[in-house]
Amino acid sequence: MTDELIARVSELRAAADQLRGSSSVVRVALESAQAEAAGLAALGAVLPSAAALLSAAPSASADRLDILRDQLDRAVMGLEDAARPLMIPLGILWNRLDHRPVLRRDPAPIPAAAYTLGSYLSRYNRPLYDRFLTDQETITRETARITALRAERERTQGDLMALNNRLATAGMAAAGSPQVAALQGQIDHLAREESAAHGRIEAAQASAEDARQRLLRVTPPDGADTTLIQSLEGTDSASYVLANTRDCVNYIASRVAIPGELAANAHLWDERAAELTRFGIGIGDEPLPGAVLVMETDHPFASDQYGHVMLVESVGADGAVWVTDNNNPTPVRLSDLTRETSGERVKYLYLPWYTRAG
Repeated sequence: MTDELIARVSELRAAADQLRGSSSVVRVALESAQAEAAGLAALGAVLPSAAALLSAAPSASADRLDILRDQLDRAVMGLEDAARPLMIPLGILWNRLDHRPVLRRDPAPIPAAAYTLGSYLSRYNRPLYDRFLTDQETITRETARITALRAERERTQGDLMALNNRLATAGMAAAGSPQVAALQGQIDHLAREESAAHGRIEAAQASAEDARQRLLRVTPPDGADTTLIQSLEGTDSASYVLANTRDCVNYIASRVAIPGELAANAHLWDERAAELTRFGIGIGDEPLPGAVLVMETDHPFASDQYGHVMLVESVGADGAVWVTDNNNPTPVRLSDLTRETSGERVKYLYLPWYTRAG
């Protein structure tokens, strides 16, 4: 919505609010005039057109203003809905971390431009990305619901104020009035619905941020060759890689498509991955399913000449890391093999075409 359009819609909204207040003033003025005319008539005073004034519907003019107000409200809401950009998030923000959406108690729509599809997303991570999109849809839907609920609550509060004014003018107490109780009950219900919608938005925002952070770990950065990365997904390592590697390196290459440039001595994999930027391989300390675990030559479990590589098969809810290698083709807990499961001598490589974001 442009600044000019926002200003015009705000002016229309202000006009609707002014009509709301005017209808209450007109209604109270009419009732006061009728009360005065009735009092004078009771004293025997003859007033021109007094009969017409007394027979007029007490709220006829105000009701017409209410109708105009409601029509204007609907027009404003229609303009707002039409002007609101279609918020179909296209993907995850992976290159502007400092522009992440802010969690708010009163959520503002998240601009579609703030989410752009990462340069590549493997089929393994599509379910998590779909969850991200679902969360974004929830945020959009519940934000619109809050806007509608708030507008309805404000209208009902205006009706309650007008009713209280009428009762006060007539010398009647608001307490015990069924109409007052009904309107207040409706206001309370709308407030509860708005609070529940806020809760759903906060839950969706937390879930979306969790999914986004997970996807960031396996999204290739700028400079990666996405065509090359996509060509590795669902394929096998080249025959020359399998023929010219052995032991743990050969095991990994037999399980995952490994570029020939990466398939050096095990302890060099993290260094090679950092140099081979076109493959978009991330390096981190957190185990993820489908990541390659690299151990340096001075790690107690690794070869002091070649180092060691293992494949992370899964990560349990308790944090247990289950791995396989050339000596353990059946998944085994990493902690059962070595006490040193983290630190400077342990790195994880996140292959965009194979590693699961979680």
